[in-house]
Amino acid sequence: MDSLHLKQVPKLVQQQRLILNQEQQLFLKLIQMNSLELKEYVEEQLVDNPILEEDQETKSDEQLDDLTIRDAELLQTLKELNIKSGNDDSLPFIKDNYYDRDSDFSWENNLCSELSLLEYVKWQLGSSNFTEQEKLIASLIIGNTDEDGYLNVDLQEILNEYIVHTNEIKNQTKLNHRSPTKNINNDTPINLDNIENILKQIQHTFDPVGVCARNLIECLNIQALNLGYRDNDLVLNIINQQLNNVSDKKYEEIAIIYKIDIQEVKKAVKIISSLEPKPGRPFYIKDTEKNISPDYHVYKVGNELQIQYQKHIPRLRISHYYQKLVNQSSTLTPDTKKYLKEKLLLAKRVIKGIEETESAITKVIRKIIDIQKDYFFYGNNFIKPLRLKDIADDKDVKVHESTVSRITSKRYISTPFGVIPLRSLFSRKIETKHGTYVSYERVRIIIQDLINNEDKINPYSDEDISKILEIRNIRLARRTVAKYRKALNIPSSSQRAGIFKEMKNGT
Repeated sequence: MDSLHLKQVPKLVQQQRLILNQEQQLFLKLIQMNSLELKEYVEEQLVDNPILEEDQETKSDEQLDDLTIRDAELLQTLKELNIKSGNDDSLPFIKDNYYDRDSDFSWENNLCSELSLLEYVKWQLGSSNFTEQEKLIASLIIGNTDEDGYLNVDLQEILNEYIVHTNEIKNQTKLNHRSPTKNINNDTPINLDNIENILKQIQHTFDPVGVCARNLIECLNIQALNLGYRDNDLVLNIINQQLNNVSDKKYEEIAIIYKIDIQEVKKAVKIISSLEPKPGRPFYIKDTEKNISPDYHVYKVGNELQIQYQKHIPRLRISHYYQKLVNQSSTLTPDTKKYLKEKLLLAKRVIKGIEETESAITKVIRKIIDIQKDYFFYGNNFIKPLRLKDIADDKDVKVHESTVSRITSKRYISTPFGVIPLRSLFSRKIETKHGTYVSYERVRIIIQDLINNEDKINPYSDEDISKILEIRNIRLARRTVAKYRKALNIPSSSQRAGIFKEMKNGT
């Protein structure tokens, strides 16, 4: 019998694949930068790329005259409004006009605190579509994630923590003779597969991509999949099987294993090298102080809001000289021609990327301001419930939810009530008896007001506050009231009564 002969035969296969092109990858990179970071990036490009230059052409005299007239009219309107309010300063907003003396909760406390990875991921969790049961599990996962962004425990431990936590809730409800909490105790049983699914949703949909990965291979895998690579692509094969050879730079050995050219291996390794092995790295706290430059300013002018974009980056254009030089390429050497064409392509990509980034950011911010219009007129008490998904799905925006998350993560906005993080305009929703919703911030302010105006000798317990909220058609369990009270740094009712008694005896 003739021996079998194995040979490689080329085979044509048609399949659909989603791969992010270079323009899309640049957009994802730029969208995460605040205005100052974007300015630094543009300045680097101006130094590195001779094709790019700053557009210093001034507007025509007619345009400048028109702008001057409109600016003068706006300034005069703002000045008149300010004088009517009892202040003759030319600035539209003075601290005395907008500081809320009755509230101990100030959003300006956010200004000097560096945002940690844990805070950022928990904020996204609060705006997610997870059920209460899933949020509890997700919070256990996030709580066991280190500063590099890696999950430190296995899923069995997460399951054990969940069981212990829910049992404590059940025991507490029995001791207090109350019915079990509906949102957690009466939900479906949880197993390891459920926890795995929740973990994957965090890893693939939260920012930074790959957060809560259990090891380096899983972390790089998630990021590669997010870029559009699929199973059996060379990039994923190398990540899963050849990372040791990559770290030792044994590219020839990898090429032999996969029977490909070494240049293909080097291209794949370059892509892998661009991935972030530590998703939490951008959130490392390096400085004790944080300089903030708001990207947008919002002013009240009569009954309307005026939005001003604080543009820090210079306007870019293609150099006319080098464009002409490329068009007359017959006089250039092949190497020079190749170099200039590559730089020209990169310059066009950068200009287009910045324009698309600014357009996307503007659409998102304008929609947020439109939805939260009442806040800019009346303050924290009028924050509406708002999720990332609400902005992403809006017909005027239409971007992915992760894009909204990236846009709002490191940006600040100047308002009549001070400079605040853009993410502060998002708030979880709490259902009322009538099927409508109020924001998490609104409920916190109500709790603060109730405690401020309570009888100091017989202060409200958390149960009392829960019942008062129920009368106001807001459903909130006692333990949730306790959680919000602690977030406001307010002692328990017994502690408040003790403090008042000591103060009274002291006087």
